[in-house]
Amino acid sequence: MVQGYGPQVGWAELAEASVAVRSGAIWIATNTDRTLPSNRGPLPGNGSLVAVLRTALERDPDVVVGKPEPALFETAARRGSGGRALVVGDRLDTDIEGARRAGLDSLLVLTGVSGVPELLAAEPRRRPTYVARDLAGLFEPDAAVRVPGDAEGWSVTDQDGALELAGSGRPLDALAALCAAAWSAPALPKIRAAGPDAARALESFGLPGAG
Repeated sequence: MVQGYGPQVGWAELAEASVAVRSGAIWIATNTDRTLPSNRGPLPGNGSLVAVLRTALERDPDVVVGKPEPALFETAARRGSGGRALVVGDRLDTDIEGARRAGLDSLLVLTGVSGVPELLAAEPRRRPTYVARDLAGLFEPDAAVRVPGDAEGWSVTDQDGALELAGSGRPLDALAALCAAAWSAPALPKIRAAGPDAARALESFGLPGAG
């Protein structure tokens, strides 16, 4: 039994799938993306449908073919024309985690599901190699940054339990500094700006400009 996304899937289809698996059918999920993007915001994806069966059956699928399972990434890398593969994606829990599980470098683009708050709170298995605002990061050296990395012009210090960003320069460099500090903390602390340049950098990533 193969379970993939379908906008018309309802209780009847899920019930039949449950019966099939309980009767011995192998349960294969195409992917476990919890949501999918739309012009109205994130909507339930195949992972949400998989979660329904997981709850009903009290077990996981036998096989997950797609992200974040590493087989898809490893196959794509082998079929490449040479050189080092780079996985580009907008989701930490599928694209980036899958890349890490396959031992590949990754670039998170901030145009989709995962934003900066999720990035700063990311577990080690979901931390990308590089971050860019959009796909320009593939072609323009200044449009991407390695994380965590050197933060020219910026500093992040612990001030009364909060991370305080100070300095000036490229906002992406500020983000690299924030990743370094946040990923070293046991839990994501509050982030605040020290000065107008830092406030503008935080606001450009959808973070509050002042603590």
